[in-house]
Amino acid sequence: MPTPDSRRTAYLPPRAAKARKLILRSQLGRGWIVASALFGLVILAAGGLYLARAGRPGPPWVRVAALEALAAGAVTEVPGVPGAAGRALAGQVVVVDRRGDEPRVFLAAPGPCEVVAAGAGFARPCNGQRWDAEGRPAAGQATPALDRRPAVFARGDLYVLPPD
Repeated sequence: MPTPDSRRTAYLPPRAAKARKLILRSQLGRGWIVASALFGLVILAAGGLYLARAGRPGPPWVRVAALEALAAGAVTEVPGVPGAAGRALAGQVVVVDRRGDEPRVFLAAPGPCEVVAAGAGFARPCNGQRWDAEGRPAAGQATPALDRRPAVFARGDLYVLPPD
């Protein structure tokens, strides 16, 4: 007849008590192997997703254009942002100013021609609209101001934070 001690699956011998080591008398079984393998796969999948998106801002940021499409040292108007993300910028054009160290991004109403650089500011020459370097209308003009927006370059693309 088995003794009560022989039926235990784990015990703590007196010498191991100080180190708090548990001695197992039986194998853990397939369930432990399967569970640890699945847990490892979940960690690998999460790491892969993290690395795939690393550096790109998530919503509500909107991808506007690739860096190659925006000339360095110039003002570029991006006509529209396609797709579902572009709905946040619907009815507006994005004006990107890369003349300084940091890119500056403004939102403007679409017009008959593009917004271009004009000295330190901006202009839409076909209808005489002018703005200063901060997007405020030039003196004596009833032109709406340009809406400056936060922007960031990430992994070769320009992202803009749309208005609320």
